[in-house]
This record gives sequence, structure tokens and C-alpha cells, in this order.
Amino acid sequence: MNNTHENHADDRIVAAMLTGKARIVAMIGSPIAHAKSPAIFNRWFADHNMAALMTPMDIPADDLGAFFRFLRGWTNCNGAVVTAPHKQACLELVDSATQRAALLQAVNVVTRNADGSLIGDNVDGDGFVRAMQSKGHDPASGPALIFGCGGAGAAIALALSNAKARRLQLYDTDNNRMRRLASLLADNTGASISCGEPDALESYDLIVNATTVGLLDDAQICPLETISPGAVIADIVSSGSLTAWLRAARARGNPVMTGEDMAQGQFALLASRTGFDMQL
Repeated sequence: MNNTHENHADDRIVAAMLTGKARIVAMIGSPIAHAKSPAIFNRWFADHNMAALMTPMDIPADDLGAFFRFLRGWTNCNGAVVTAPHKQACLELVDSATQRAALLQAVNVVTRNADGSLIGDNVDGDGFVRAMQSKGHDPASGPALIFGCGGAGAAIALALSNAKARRLQLYDTDNNRMRRLASLLADNTGASISCGEPDALESYDLIVNATTVGLLDDAQICPLETISPGAVIADIVSSGSLTAWLRAARARGNPVMTGEDMAQGQFALLASRTGFDMQL
């Protein structure tokens, strides 16, 4: 009964805040039903009595250009958080982009300025680094191994390189994609980059699964028997529970990081890009 009363009270608070002065942040993707950011942002807005709302919007790819034209004239909107499958397409629709978004060729947050101009940024990788640091792990402490050089893997690799990771080993089943990322990192960060199937797993202080392997039951991206007992094991899959690989790593005593940890690390960054000082 208390929970019901609390929920009704929350509803009244939110309703009272959503006046004509409310600031809006869109979250766009397709599909969008799985998105967790609106609930977390709106809880934070309610807890801080802010006249603000994040609204999820399912925007098909064919309508993305029309949405951006609308966004330019949406004067009480601070910007948009972007999820799949629009991160790459959004880069062509903003007026300018940060260096990291341009390097990654992907945008996951758009700032709308007062004049309607739009700036794209990508904080996926920095969210991962922040999550590491919040758990007491230093991204520059030792060599790192990243499985998967797609959008998330590339963002994490760039952020780790900028955080002075000692050495990065990249592996992807798409050899061309792997080598393109290695060249991009070497040319723009000066980091020490290696490519190819890893050996000597015990030499890495951080091992990241940036693939979808974690979505498969009992699948593990690499064996854990020989890894260092202190190595941080990370899987970016946001499944609401530990993947089989992370469960096995935790069982043997390794510190682990989840997709939810990475998302949590991004929230303050996403908020700052859309006009809010969110301290979580």
C-alpha cells in the first residue's frame, strides 16, 4: 500500500513540474521500448523537482531527417540522446561534431543551441572509463584487450587510448574493421596498438567484450582459466543480469563491469550535453 501511495505522490510531483516552462530531452531510436535512460532521467528530474522530461521517440530511419528539421525549431527542447540504429546517420544531420564523434563517425547525444544549431558528441567510451574509475580501477594501469571493433568497441578503445592506457590489443572477426580502428587510434592518440587474436591472456589488466556474444546462453568470449586474478572483466551487454562470462569471472574472484555500469557512467555526460548538471 505504501508503494502505491508513493507512486501516486510521484505522479503528482511530475504532473506539477510539467508546465509550459518544462525543458524536454528526446531519446531517439527504433525500436525504443527497451530504452532505460528515460526512466533514470525522469526519476532524477522528479527527485530534484525539475520542470524537465525525457521522452522516448521511436523514429524510423526514413523519418530521421524530418525529425532533425523539427528538432531545430523545437525551442523548449535541449537536445536528444541517440541510440541504435541512428548513431552513424546522425553525424550527417548535425551542424558540427566533437572530435571524438567525428573520429568514431557516430553520435550518441545531440545538443540543441538556442539558435537551433545542433552539435553531435559521442560519450559511449568516456562513460566506460568513468564507470571504471568509479569502481576504483585505473584505465592506465596496464594493457587492455578489447573484443569487438564496432561502434561500442571503437568508442571504448578511443576513450582508453585518451586515458593513457599502456597498450591496447584489438580483436574482431572482421579483419578490415579491426585494422581501420587500429590505424585511427595510432594516428590520432599515439597509443600502442596491436591487432589480432590474443595470446597470453594473463598479461592483460582489462578484458572487454564489446560484442553481442554475451546475449547467447553460456557463451564466453574467451577462456578465463589463465587470466590474471586481478584483471577487470567487462561485458557491455545490457541484459539486466550478469552474462555467463561475467558470472564465471566473478566466481573466480575477478572484478567485473556490466553494460549497466557503462550506461550509468554516461548519464552525467549525457545530461551535461543536454543542459543539466546531473550528479549521480
